[in-house]
Amino acid sequence: MKASTSRVALIGVVALLATACLAPLRSDDFARGVQRIDLGGGAAPLSLTYLGVGGWLIETPRTRVLTAPLLSNPSIWAAGLTRIRADTAAIVDGLRRFGVTDLEDLTAIISGHAHYDHLMDVPWIAARLSPRARILTNTTGARTLAPLADELGIDRARLVDISELAGDVEGGGEWIQLGPDLRMLPLVSDHAPHFVGLTLYDGSRAEDLVRPPVSAEQWLEGETLAFVFEMLGPRGEVQRRVYYQDAVAREPFGFIPATMDPVDVALIVPATYAEVAWQPEAILENTRARHVILGHWENFFRPPTVDPDPVPFTLLPDFVARLRRSLGGDDGRWSLPVPGTRFEIR
Repeated sequence: MKASTSRVALIGVVALLATACLAPLRSDDFARGVQRIDLGGGAAPLSLTYLGVGGWLIETPRTRVLTAPLLSNPSIWAAGLTRIRADTAAIVDGLRRFGVTDLEDLTAIISGHAHYDHLMDVPWIAARLSPRARILTNTTGARTLAPLADELGIDRARLVDISELAGDVEGGGEWIQLGPDLRMLPLVSDHAPHFVGLTLYDGSRAEDLVRPPVSAEQWLEGETLAFVFEMLGPRGEVQRRVYYQDAVAREPFGFIPATMDPVDVALIVPATYAEVAWQPEAILENTRARHVILGHWENFFRPPTVDPDPVPFTLLPDFVARLRRSLGGDDGRWSLPVPGTRFEIR
């Protein structure tokens, strides 16, 4: 489905007018540097470093994993009209800028869907920086990455399709052990339209790609997943629970099982929130998170920076206002990090 130029322009004007009516975000609304969040309970330390877009470096005392990093950031014109591939210099520079210098001991790199902004940089990172990490993604993602794995010398056994392991709000699913003290449950989710009801690059793959993808439209979404991570104590007890929203989804997609205890931290997405009803309210009601951290909010059509603008077509001040209302006005329960921000959870 394609929108007319006039319709897209009209939506852009409406978005600008709506933004003008909202109170702008202040500089102190943004988290920077090292942020310490005290949740009590005597749990071991847990660290979450935001790398921009869907990228989070999750570190427990004995395990490190990475979610959906994008540091290449092709421009909107390049993504829409030209060939795109991972920019290796931008990846290295972005990681260094955000304080990440060593990814060699990663056990997994995880992505819940296969759009380029979640998966394009993953093969190069896995091949050159994280030689032992498994790549855990959906069926379409694994099939899209197959020729890139061959090109970069990645054993295809490291490409793991986890779509069949997903649970949902009613339960089920299979936990994946990521390390001695960290496990992950995939959840059946969905991907909201990008704007005016249009979803870009949707669809799935029935078989492996023969040649590496060279354009954004070849990075098909597939079956979107969300995730719950559980940090385990020395006796296997759950010490911390983190929810990761890979993309905004209409309820009940992406919900944690109704019988699961509340999460300690929810990593949720503002981008495209207005395309579905009752977001972020629905996912906050489902997860009952003690602290909420926003990701995938900044403009990823520009080079990675510690001072980004919001992604186009997302009214970030409105999303934050709704988030604040959902949390009863308690500004101590949410964070809006710039890339490079590190959260130390105690």
